[in-house]
Amino acid sequence: MDDIFAWIEAEFKPQFCTSDMFIYEDMESQSGFSLPVIYQPFDGTKRWHWSDRGCMWDFLYTTNAEGKKLLDFGPGDGWPSLLLAPFVKEVVGLDASPKRVETCSANAKRLGIKNAEFRYYPAGERLPFDDNSFDAITAASSVEQSPDPKQTLNELYRVLKPGGRLRIFYESLNSYKGGYEKELWVAGLKDGNSRLILFDRRIEEEYAIQYGITVSMPKKAFTDLSFVDISPEFLNEIKSQITDVSKLKTVHPSGKTYLEWLQGIGFTEVRPTYSGGLAAAKLFDCYRTSVEASDVAAVDALIKPTVRVASQFVAPIEFDPMITAIK
Repeated sequence: MDDIFAWIEAEFKPQFCTSDMFIYEDMESQSGFSLPVIYQPFDGTKRWHWSDRGCMWDFLYTTNAEGKKLLDFGPGDGWPSLLLAPFVKEVVGLDASPKRVETCSANAKRLGIKNAEFRYYPAGERLPFDDNSFDAITAASSVEQSPDPKQTLNELYRVLKPGGRLRIFYESLNSYKGGYEKELWVAGLKDGNSRLILFDRRIEEEYAIQYGITVSMPKKAFTDLSFVDISPEFLNEIKSQITDVSKLKTVHPSGKTYLEWLQGIGFTEVRPTYSGGLAAAKLFDCYRTSVEASDVAAVDALIKPTVRVASQFVAPIEFDPMITAIK
């Protein structure tokens, strides 16, 4: 199906852009208004709500950020910054999309969170902070969305205090092996439009090219659409509804590459570990039929000890685990 990408190139001549302009600036909610606590009441009967809560505790424990100043790089809708805010002294969320900054700020105000500030910076530029400004940094699937992930890590190192900790959750492409290298995702946009995003994942080269086709049609119009349905004939049929075509290149370092980069940048310790979110999900599988834990306090009481331990256990780097780096 590489020919569809060649056809799009020839027909529309899309230009490269940064990820904020490719998708995030056009989304009312990056999460589809699905985040527990931020958008929805916590529901202990849902496995992914446990996982989400486990990830939150993972970030808090691994960064040792309690009572300290935290930078959340690429907060999206305010995750995990808004969940961590009650436990830290101050959290600053930094995003290259003004829309995301606006959304995070609105969510903080709605939730009554006063120690969270969200700021904009141009993608790929020097971070707008002095050296050694933060005690801890979280980066949830955001480093690979920056124009130059290695340079981003250098910048995160610069603004982190000596002894401070960076916790990275990242999207390696290895999980897409075996049939998901080429894929379609349909994103709902503001004003009732949608964007067909075609992924061309180059797993061995650790990068992906995405083609974004903006259509003046609602997302529900493409409910049953898959990548194999995207053909020149199909695109010609909806051509009158296509308002823009752009493309994005994202670099997705594997765990091994992250390890090499972080050590080379100067972090004194780089520790790949298991995910607290995965540990919490496994606990849900064990307890869902035997323990009544529907509210967030009850779930927290169950998962916190396990997450604290699991997020410290070193994991094989070929698993592409989460990473803690200490300056």
